[in-house]
This record gives sequence, C-alpha cells and structure tokens, in this order.
Amino acid sequence: MLNRFFGKNTHLYLHLLGLCGIAFGIPLNKVVMSISMMFIVLNLLLEANFKSYWINLKKNKIYHLILGFFLLHILGLLWSSNMDFAVHDLNGKLPLLVIPTILAAKPITNKSHLNIILSVFSGTVILLTIINVALYNQWIGQVEYDDIRGLSHFSSHVRFAIIISMVIAVLLHQLKTSKRKIILLLLIVWLILYTLYSQVISGLITTTVVFLIYWIHWFYKKNKVIALLPILILAGSLVSLFLWLFQPNHFDYSTIDFNERTKRGNLYKHDSSIFSAETNLPLLLYICEEELSSDWEKYSSVPIDSTDKKGQAIIGTIIRYLASMELRKDAFGLSKLNKQDIANIENGETSAYHQGLIGRLYGVKYQLINNSNPNGHSLLERLEYWRTGFQIASDNLLFGVGTGDVQDAFNAQYEKNKTLLDKNNRHRSHNYYLTVLITFGVFGLLYFLFVFYSFIRFNLKNQDILAIAFISIILASFLIEDTIETQTGVTFFALFFALFSFHSERENNTKE
Repeated sequence: MLNRFFGKNTHLYLHLLGLCGIAFGIPLNKVVMSISMMFIVLNLLLEANFKSYWINLKKNKIYHLILGFFLLHILGLLWSSNMDFAVHDLNGKLPLLVIPTILAAKPITNKSHLNIILSVFSGTVILLTIINVALYNQWIGQVEYDDIRGLSHFSSHVRFAIIISMVIAVLLHQLKTSKRKIILLLLIVWLILYTLYSQVISGLITTTVVFLIYWIHWFYKKNKVIALLPILILAGSLVSLFLWLFQPNHFDYSTIDFNERTKRGNLYKHDSSIFSAETNLPLLLYICEEELSSDWEKYSSVPIDSTDKKGQAIIGTIIRYLASMELRKDAFGLSKLNKQDIANIENGETSAYHQGLIGRLYGVKYQLINNSNPNGHSLLERLEYWRTGFQIASDNLLFGVGTGDVQDAFNAQYEKNKTLLDKNNRHRSHNYYLTVLITFGVFGLLYFLFVFYSFIRFNLKNQDILAIAFISIILASFLIEDTIETQTGVTFFALFFALFSFHSERENNTKE
C-alpha cells in the first residue's frame, strides 16, 4: 500500500528497518525487540502481498520444520495440567513463530541487506561491551557492583556472552574480504578479552566453538592435520583440566599439633571438613577468631561482624582468603596482607587468585571438592538440576510431561528426592536438550534434533560458514543453558535461524 505513495521499495526498506530494530534490541532492550517485531508484522499486513507470501511459505521446507516445533508446544497442551504456565510459555515462544513466518513470507534476498542487519547487531554489541566495562569500573556512573555479573548492564550476562560469540563469528566471516583487517582483528581481540574478563563459562565455550569452526573451514582443504590439530589440543586441555579439577586431596592429619598456640598464646581451632581449591589443604585449620576480631579493625573500616560487598559474612571471606595464601588465620596472618588484599576481601574475593578466568576455575574446583551443599554454587546447582531432570525424563520417556508441567514436575521431584536445594534455587534443567526431552518425550527430542540436522545439512550444501558458526553456538549453549526459554534468547535464535535459512534458500533458488 505505501509503495504507491513513497516508491516501490518502501515496504522493503521498512522491512529492513524492523529487522535492524530487532537486531539492535536483542543485546539492548526487550521493549525494542517487541516493538520492532510488531513493526515488521504491521508492515507486512500493510504491503498486503498475500499471494507472494503464501507461495514463499509453501515452498520453504525449513520454515515448515521450525513451525512444526512451535506447533509441538501447542500439541503439548493436550497432556498439560498447568494451563497458566503453558500459556505463559507459548507467549514467550511467540518470536519463534512470528519472526520465521515473516522472513519466510518476505525473505531477505539481497546480501547487502543481510550485511546491514549483521552490522547493526555487531555494532550494538561492541558498543555495549565498551559501556559495560566503563560502568563496571566506574569510569562513568557511580554504581558499585558486588559481582562480576554486574558487568552485563543491559541483559543477562549469560545471554550477552553467547551473543558476543556470534559477533566474533560475524567479524571472522568479514575478515577474508574486508579491506579493514586490522580494525576487525582489534575488535575480535577486544571481544575475546571481554569474554575472559566476564568469566562466563558458556561464553567461553561458544567462543571456542566459533574459532574451531573457522579454523577447520580455513585449513581443512589445505592441510587436514593442521585443521584438526586444535581439536586434539582442546581434547588434551580438557583431559588435563578434568584431572586438575578432580585431583584427590590427601592430607596427613598427624602433622597438626592441636595444642599449638598463636604467637600471642591463644589456642587455634581446627576443622578438616572443607578443603581449599588453591592449596588442596583443609581450609579451616589454625583459626583464631579472637585475634581476627580484635585486629581486623586495624586494617579495615568494615566491621568484622558484618558482610562484604557480595553479602557474605566477612569473617568467612577473611578465613578463605588467608587459606588461599597458606597463612594462618590469626593476627600474624592478617599482618601479612597488603592494602590490595584488604580491598579484595572487602569486595568479597575469597581467594588471592580469584581474578578473571583462573579465579573462575578455582571457584569451580572449590565447588567440586566441597560438594555437601549445592546452594549458592552454580555448578553444583546445575548438577542437581540435571540429575532431577533425567529422573523426570525417565518416568515420562515417550511423550514427556507436556508444555505447561515442566516446573511442576521439577518441584515434585525435588520434594521426592528431599533435595538440599533451597526453594528459590529449585529451577529447571539448564540444558535445553533435556528440557525438550522432559517436555515432549523422546519423539519430541528426535524431531527437535532433526530440525537442526536439516538446517546444518542445508547450509553445508550452500557453504554458508557463518550459518554453521551460528548454529554451533546455539547447539553448544543448549548443553548448559535453556537458551530459548527467555525473550532475548528465543529472539536471537529466531532472527538468525530465519535469516540464514530463508536468505540462503532464496539465493539457492535464484541460482537454480
């Protein structure tokens, strides 16, 4: 309709504008995503080229598959009892219906238009990383963040980390043909450093996957050994990491003199039930709380009976920090700390080595060797989610529990298992393959995997390496996250799944 008044390409440009709005909103703001999605729907209705839409929808096989996955959620209502949650879940999955339908009906067929969308997305993410670092370090603003998760100011730190890996894939894709290789390389290095600084394990995994995909793509035809070498290195690194994480703790308790006193003549207390990740020694040996309480005020204005900036009892933080340095927890141990150590303790750092990725790994090891209580430990909580999820799946293997009953099934299983998880920590599986299996059973999971198999096969045939990198990011993220259970995650998935599927298919049809 608007083409009559403003030119024949008006609706095409509005279509592109709406898609850019979605790409802009994914890392930034849910409201922008929602408004942009309504905008592209309205534009399609105003254009009213329904015959063309119908032809495009009928011939697009990948669209039929992703539509089938959405319809599976509707079918799952038949054996759901919690209809309120089911409707909520369907509402959250609407981008999975709307965006692919719009892009299948009106595909982006011009490669330059696709590049515009990718540029808007990448530029927004890069800008937000700069803003995030500036806010977190108080270069701008005056807000103090008590956790590294505060680094992601505009969206979930996990989702943002996955999104960053997609931007790295886009920049690597542009590297081959761009005349500005130095700029692209600098941006890639910046995003890698940001990923390491953020300490998000899922982001590190998806970024590693991206580099593996491109490395194999670049070298496989030239030299298969070189192409596969990073996989061997990664496998060796993972084995080494596994051995380090599960290194057994051996301690000779006869070395402890239970009658030994501090330099001031006070008795120590000892507890060998918890081990330090840094030293592999019992954490609670040689503790004199009396001296810690009396001397802490000499070094810090934070009261000994209060909490650090992470909300942890500060005396516990002091003890763990001293243990990481193999110092005794008394007045003499405190005297060995410098000003930076004191600041770290006030900020909630429990180890002298808890900085960046190394600190994150030490944190993981601490959870594994002190696994009696999963609460407050992300890895132990996930292990509990997975164990509970597999129990639910095994009891509902054929058809699952239905669209609306997943959380109810988890709640019931947690009670049955008498889980140690606090009620506010009793979440779903945090593994989307397991979530699909629980929801729809084994047949639903097989259909779900077939959708991705078809996407991969199609894009391998078209030699679209960026599409393969994208789907690899998604598949890797599914291992430790319910990626498309949030608005940001499902919109990110729906937009790029549709762009790469329907853009490639239209190009292929044109060639034929």
